[in-house]
Amino acid sequence: MPLLEVRDVTKRFGGLVAVNSVSFSIDEGEIVGLIGPNGAGKTTLFNVISGFYKPEAGRVLFMGRDITGKPPYTIAKLGIGRTFQIVKPLLNLTVLENVVTAALLKSSSLSEAKERASEVLEFTGLHEKRMLKASALNLVERKRLELSRALAIDPKLLLLDEVAAGLNPREVDSLLELLRQINSAGKTILMVEHVMRAVMTISQRVIVLHHGSKLAEGTPSEVASDRRVIEAYLGEVVF
Repeated sequence: MPLLEVRDVTKRFGGLVAVNSVSFSIDEGEIVGLIGPNGAGKTTLFNVISGFYKPEAGRVLFMGRDITGKPPYTIAKLGIGRTFQIVKPLLNLTVLENVVTAALLKSSSLSEAKERASEVLEFTGLHEKRMLKASALNLVERKRLELSRALAIDPKLLLLDEVAAGLNPREVDSLLELLRQINSAGKTILMVEHVMRAVMTISQRVIVLHHGSKLAEGTPSEVASDRRVIEAYLGEVVF
């Protein structure tokens, strides 16, 4: 049984069809990339999966359970964590407090949430900065904080929305190593990304959206050499 199934999902905004009958599945332990031009429907699809939008048609199943249209906090409790394209930490709280607020969702006490948050920050490399205000962090650190908050709920599936955006090549490499460690720790990853080197390096499969519809799906090399994908998005073969 797949960990996540998206079945014929459609999401409209008035006359605009943002996601058009999209279907795919993700197995436990995979790292899957979701790519496409701006406006292709990637973040909208994330919002449907995580409960921020209710689709007009189709279903989303997680571990065999229909989660279509359930509120975000319910979906998060079931085991889907996500990051957002624009990171918005709680600037007046410390790094630790930011992660504790997320950990409380699945913790039975404040002390348990603090312990979980501390463990996550150790894992993501922010433990030494745990007592700093989030406002003092640079972009790389804020992205790691965003990732830490998603990990704090101990998810089975991570939805990552452009975590590599704005990073230089060295920072991207460091991030990819962290994502590999997260995956090795048992987390399945679905990532929206425009940094092709990142998504093509780490993903086992890549799904391509174009004008709200699924254009292609396959291994990174298959997708990178697909003429439809090249014409619609890549412009040239990635490898």
